[in-house]
Amino acid sequence: MNRPVEHYEKIPGWPKLRERYLAFWRGEVPDGRIIAHIQNPNPNRPEPDPWMLNADESVYLDPARLLQLKRWRYTGWNWYSDLFDYCIPSYGPNVFAGFAGGQPGFGADTVWHEPVIKSLDESDRIHFDEDNYYWMRHLEAVEYLSEACAGVEQLGMSDFGGPADWIATLMPVETFLIETLEKPDRMREFALRLARECNHAFDLVYTRIARRNDGTANWMPVWSDRRMGTVQDDIAINFSPEMYAEVFLPALDVMAAHTEHTVLHWHDGCSQHLDNLLRLPEIDLVQYGHDPNTPPFREQVGAMRRIQEAGKKLFISCVESEDVEFFIDHLDPHGLMMIVNTSDDAASRAMEIDVRKYTEKRLQAMSD
Repeated sequence: MNRPVEHYEKIPGWPKLRERYLAFWRGEVPDGRIIAHIQNPNPNRPEPDPWMLNADESVYLDPARLLQLKRWRYTGWNWYSDLFDYCIPSYGPNVFAGFAGGQPGFGADTVWHEPVIKSLDESDRIHFDEDNYYWMRHLEAVEYLSEACAGVEQLGMSDFGGPADWIATLMPVETFLIETLEKPDRMREFALRLARECNHAFDLVYTRIARRNDGTANWMPVWSDRRMGTVQDDIAINFSPEMYAEVFLPALDVMAAHTEHTVLHWHDGCSQHLDNLLRLPEIDLVQYGHDPNTPPFREQVGAMRRIQEAGKKLFISCVESEDVEFFIDHLDPHGLMMIVNTSDDAASRAMEIDVRKYTEKRLQAMSD
């Protein structure tokens, strides 16, 4: 059972933030302003302990060190408005690949997974195993962080990843792309099997987190009082809408249907898939990110409108301060949230005022 809200008093303003997120999920504009994650780089970031810069598994698989590392990394930013203290128990992104037989590569800044099979002919070697070394270490981290974070910060769900992304790391990426084209039926079945196995892993983690945590958070962060999952497939940028819909969308849908709230992490570089994704009723919120090699983010406002018109909530990530008014002016503030980058603390405080002003102006224009 989730802990009562009053146990989270150490999170600044949590009771009020909680009400704002609940209103967001209801499609409201809480307090007359959109949900805004306002942040600026911390010029006074503390120096890391020397071990935090080591590229080895001891940094990521020891639960106490993992918590220290994550808390230090968060000191790189000063957070304002609707951002809240949180921590994710994963050792890195797409961790389900490691739980299914992948070999993590531990770097000083992140963790990736090395290929362990040569082709689909070896796909039977890949499966979720509750005796998997990295899975067992992950559960140790979940238990440790659940105790350490309770009432102090939100403990988010593991960053499991998405089906195409897992397979693209488990085999050489060139082979992955070729076999998707040449053996779509086998690839689809492989992705579906992994998606179902990941749902089982999700349940095992969620049960442990829900015993203490108030609701569910993810790595973005988004908070919900319900079972909330996050799905993604960054490598979809390489596929046509028809190919991705045929081979990988069924697996993504299996994952999306598994939770009460589902957040889709997607990039504008993959915008060719939006129409197919928006047909999935299980997706509630689209976090729409900006790839650095794509046209200016403002040019994606049409795609963002399509997301909202499909009945999905929209989370824009990341928005530069000079673009905030533009996006609020051209979108519906109901069910809208964004990450806003500012230059310093003074700019972040001013942006809090501006977000309210822009939202109120937009709501008035919509009512005229």
